[in-house]
Amino acid sequence: MSRLPAALAPFGGEHFHPLEIIPFFRRFPRSFGRDFLYTFIWSSLIGVVFYALNAVGAERLPSLRAFELYILISNVIGYAIHALFSIGSILGLDALVRRGGFAPKVAYFSVIPLMGVLIGFWAVSYIVDIGFRNWLTEPAAIMSVVTTSLVISTIMSVIFFWRERHARAEADLERERLRGERIEREAALANLRALQAQIEPHFLFNTLANVTSLIDPDPAKARRMLESFIRFLRSSLGATRAESTTLADEGELMAAYLDVLQIRMGQRLRYEIDIPPELHAFQLPPMLLQPVVENAIRHGLEPKMDGGVVKVRARRDDGAVVIEISDSGAGFAAMTRGGVGLTNLRDRLRLLYGERASLAIGESEGGGASVTMTLPG
Repeated sequence: MSRLPAALAPFGGEHFHPLEIIPFFRRFPRSFGRDFLYTFIWSSLIGVVFYALNAVGAERLPSLRAFELYILISNVIGYAIHALFSIGSILGLDALVRRGGFAPKVAYFSVIPLMGVLIGFWAVSYIVDIGFRNWLTEPAAIMSVVTTSLVISTIMSVIFFWRERHARAEADLERERLRGERIEREAALANLRALQAQIEPHFLFNTLANVTSLIDPDPAKARRMLESFIRFLRSSLGATRAESTTLADEGELMAAYLDVLQIRMGQRLRYEIDIPPELHAFQLPPMLLQPVVENAIRHGLEPKMDGGVVKVRARRDDGAVVIEISDSGAGFAAMTRGGVGLTNLRDRLRLLYGERASLAIGESEGGGASVTMTLPG
């Protein structure tokens, strides 16, 4: 009676103690010691109930010795039922019952308590003489065994079916929650691709216009810009069609993107990308870095006459991967969190990782802005 075995739980691997019908007792993680204590509390409560019923029937309060006997008998029966359920779990009987439907479950929860009661009374009769040594020939003893079995079987059946119904409701809610999260992720991905579809034509036309303007005065620079742009398009198209990419590929995408902008901005743009070899294969969602780098260029460096430096750095820190994108530009305006792009990025990280990822915005050394992403490693 101390717990329903795993196979009896509505969902595999879930253990449930009858005492957990009281919310307070759900706060503590399952362990052998916890279940042992819970069984004592649960069995003692049943003993108190029988003691009270006897007091009502006799219209007087039984003696303290009678109370002690009720507690002893209840606990011996409780641990006997627990042992029987554990044996049933090991033998796979409970799995058969779970698949068998309503009738086998009722039978199972009637037979196990009956056997536990018989074992309990037999064991107690050899510990303390309770007058039941020859209980098969004594009507009062037979009535006690039958009554005890009926009450415990009813309690066990009610608790099991309540738990099964409650667990099914929880499972339905969990499925709905996961379905909602999946829809949100798909919507976020669709928004990302739509945004990318808007950004790329703008970037495409600007870059091609720059290439055209450089063909006559500086063919070498035009060729370099076109080659970098082709690298960017190849990496970008691959990223938008995949559910994940590697940090090395994301770094290559940023290098191609910044190469194109560097040709256009000249000495006003310098950049550094530092991704250690051990993090090259780290998996992450595509297009996480580009919105941040684009923000650094548009809001940080372009407003400054002399431009500045963009740095992309990655490192492993205490089981997580930290990616920092900083610039020496104008920085974020007071009371801003980075605009719509970073807000969308923060929402995307929340949908993908929950509380395991974070996005921090601050100032970089020597001025400018710094955006730090921490991803589970």
